[in-house]
Amino acid sequence: MKNQLCKLLFLAACTTSVACGPAFKQPTPKNFVKLEDQQRYSYRAVTADGLVYAVKELEHKPKGDLAFWARAIENKLRYQAGYALLKTQDVSTKSGLKGTQLQFGFDRGKTPHLYYVTVITTEDNIFVIESGGTKELMESHKAELDDALSSFQLD
Repeated sequence: MKNQLCKLLFLAACTTSVACGPAFKQPTPKNFVKLEDQQRYSYRAVTADGLVYAVKELEHKPKGDLAFWARAIENKLRYQAGYALLKTQDVSTKSGLKGTQLQFGFDRGKTPHLYYVTVITTEDNIFVIESGGTKELMESHKAELDDALSSFQLD
């Protein structure tokens, strides 16, 4: 029952994306290009090899604290999508925003992949910052991904 409630709340938040312009600034990471006209994301960039960095901006309804939303996302990805949670850590940006990063692993065929989801909440918005690709690409672009996350700021 608890898992279903988290699923419903997470899905409700994901379907209420913010309609007006983004309330954040995200510099494009080095070695990435920004993709235009993204429907599921407020911001999305990719490397030539397919490593992705993206931001979803969601309306903060229903209201929940950072721990709630991080747990709801963890439950969805672990129990419904089959991702393995490798690590959870607190993160902060250069501008002082605090968030929780969930690091997941999964295999596609015989190739290991990593998928990082960082959640930052404000009174009005939930920001879900995602990066993912093969383990090799995620590790070789760690500096760019870390810099992109630390450069995320509110507009």
